[in-house]
Amino acid sequence: MNFNVIIPLYATEVLNQGVHGFGLLLSASGAGSLVGALLVSSRVKGNPRLMTLVGSGFLVSALLVLLNFIHSLPLAVGMFAIIGFINIIFIVTVNSIIQLNSSDQFRGRVMSVYSFAFAGTTPIGNLFAGSITERLGPGMGFLLCGAVSGFFILLIAINILLKKHVPQASI
Repeated sequence: MNFNVIIPLYATEVLNQGVHGFGLLLSASGAGSLVGALLVSSRVKGNPRLMTLVGSGFLVSALLVLLNFIHSLPLAVGMFAIIGFINIIFIVTVNSIIQLNSSDQFRGRVMSVYSFAFAGTTPIGNLFAGSITERLGPGMGFLLCGAVSGFFILLIAINILLKKHVPQASI
């Protein structure tokens, strides 16, 4: 989620577009997010699927990796629109799963922990993304941010699958 610190450098150093390119990439991401939010709000009924959560998170990670190989403004604009679209699906799905599966008495506490994990860790993620980008360039910054997040999503997915297939001990 901290790839936003890389976008200005990507627009300037990779796409050779400067402020105009930066604005265009952010606008594309925002437009994709808007479409994703409208789609999710119109379609979701009941509890969101865990597969949507894992799939959207992994897909955003893979698309960030692919940004390392894109050096064309039109392709980058399209990619950022898709990333914004899928990213908002991920965010809404996480938020919905947490709220719908928390009991009423703990929902406020659970959401405060979620908010801390979502927004409170931003300085650490920005430090990672900024450090990588400073040393290796914006393309590699996207690649490593996508690879690291994809790796952790893969670990979480494996953990979920293992828990589903292990019989629960009765007490």
